[in-house]
Amino acid sequence: MSYLKISDTTIETFRFIHYEQSNFLNRLHGGDMLFFLVEAGMLSATKVAMGTTVLASLDDVIFKKPVKLGDIVKVRAETVYVGNTSLEVEVSAFDRDEEVVSAYATYVKVDDLLRPAPVNVKITAESEDDKRKMDEAKRRRENRLSKILNRQKMRFYVDDITDGLRYRISNVVHVSPELTYDGRIMSAGKLLKLMDDLGGIICLNYINYNSKNIYDNVFNAVVTVAVKGLAFYSPIRLNDIVTIRAGLIYVGNTSADILINVIREDVNGTKEHVATAYFTYVRVDKEGKPIKMPEYVPVTEREKRLHEEALTRRGLRK
Repeated sequence: MSYLKISDTTIETFRFIHYEQSNFLNRLHGGDMLFFLVEAGMLSATKVAMGTTVLASLDDVIFKKPVKLGDIVKVRAETVYVGNTSLEVEVSAFDRDEEVVSAYATYVKVDDLLRPAPVNVKITAESEDDKRKMDEAKRRRENRLSKILNRQKMRFYVDDITDGLRYRISNVVHVSPELTYDGRIMSAGKLLKLMDDLGGIICLNYINYNSKNIYDNVFNAVVTVAVKGLAFYSPIRLNDIVTIRAGLIYVGNTSADILINVIREDVNGTKEHVATAYFTYVRVDKEGKPIKMPEYVPVTEREKRLHEEALTRRGLRK
């Protein structure tokens, strides 16, 4: 068994924000920022594990400040906890010295058959701050484990969880080599971007977005502000067929929650549940200021139940 200090695990990458990564407001797409975060986290986890790692979960992501076209973003990742087969990585992005987003990503080391493999490295604390980070990581791990006791059962839950929603959409993607890390496993960052794009489309449809009005005073759009409850149950492999489903489940004053679910199907027709998460978007005007959402009233039984769950998740109802 070998030991590393947290500072030994630090990875920093720099991203120049290009036009193709920006939205209507010349701001960085939320999906691209998610890609930056989980890719940097994977680099730190892989460096420590000395082997292939896959994303297992991503704690709540809150976007604190927009990043603009032409900005230079520094993405920082450091491993703060190592278990038997898993690693927790703190990921953050900075515009100059201001933190714009942060989260905790958990990765699992896997062997050539994508089965969990032992990590033969441990993290040691060299300061009180390091000890605090490690203690907090342990508490988060215990909290995560309490929520995913049914991981194996969830892996084979492939029902359409958007069924019964009036505002829903799905997309089907073939996993070609350019969507993978290494020609075998789909990049979690690229999957998150696809999920974010689909959630944004649902919201744009809901607010009756029209691209012809993009330069008019009536222009309105949506931006990603949060991702919550993201857990992965199965890796996606090269040549899999991936179905991404998205459905509107809550609308507040200026924001909306979209439930997004991912299913993989291999060449033999075997299906597995990959991931489920809640993406939150805010409606904005051409200045980027939040504006009121159209009123939403849940009608179907499915809509009513998911709406109640959203109120509880947001702390608006006990």
